[in-house]
Amino acid sequence: MSTQPHEKTHEIHFEVDGEPLETTEKILTPTQILGLAGVDAANHYLVQVEGRHQTSYQDKPNEEIHMHEGQKFITVATGPTPVS
Repeated sequence: MSTQPHEKTHEIHFEVDGEPLETTEKILTPTQILGLAGVDAANHYLVQVEGRHQTSYQDKPNEEIHMHEGQKFITVATGPTPVS
């Protein structure tokens, strides 16, 4: 019989650029979220979208974001975009 507490890891589902992701962490930084999304934090920043309201983390890469089910984020490139 296990003596571990019955703390179930709760998965939090969220989106970055429309791609579904999940985490069991209750708090993440914009840099960590970009990493989970496979986006280079060196030349992108994160924006949280809540309806018509947007919260930019452009100058706050290490700010704590309390994760909640269904959060939506977009990434914004900071450098010049290549022209094809």
